Amino acid sequence: MNNIHIDPEIPLEQQIAFLRQSYFNFKFNVFQVLRDRLGDEGTEIFKAIWSKTVSEGIRKIGDKSFAEIKKMAGSQDRIFGFRIERVDSGPDELQYVVSFCPYLEECKKRGMNLDICAIIEGIEMEQVSKSLGELTQPGQMCKGDNMCRIKLRNTLGR
Repeated sequence: MNNIHIDPEIPLEQQIAFLRQSYFNFKFNVFQVLRDRLGDEGTEIFKAIWSKTVSEGIRKIGDKSFAEIKKMAGSQDRIFGFRIERVDSGPDELQYVVSFCPYLEECKKRGMNLDICAIIEGIEMEQVSKSLGELTQPGQMCKGDNMCRIKLRNTLGR
C-alpha cells in the first residue's frame, strides 16, 4: 500500500468510484473502438487482449489450493462493484450469485448490446476452467435472468 496515493482531501468513496468508472470506461472504449474500426477482427483483438489479461491474473494464483481459491473467489468482482452473495459451498464446489453487475449497467448506460458481457464471461469461464476448476454460469443477467449464478467445481484435483 505504500505506493498507492490516497488524497486525504477527497473522500475515499469518491476516489474508488472514479477508479472503477475509469476502468470500465477504458475497457468499454477499447472494445467499441476496435469493433467499430475493425469489425469482427477488432472483436477478435479484444478477445485476445482480455484472454491475456485473465490468464495473467490466473497465473498469479495458480499455485493455490482449491480451498484458497474458494476464499478468494469473487473478491476481484467485489472490488469492481459487483454485488456477490455466497449460496453454497462444499469441499470441492463453490456457488455464488451476482445480484448487481456493473458491466450490465454500463451497457445500458451506453445503449450498447451485451456482446462485451458475453465475450468477457466466455473468456473468463474458459480460462478458469482450464487452470483452476470447472466454472459454469447456469444463470446470466445478460441473458435475461434476474441474477448471475456462478458455479466453480474442483475438477483438477487441487
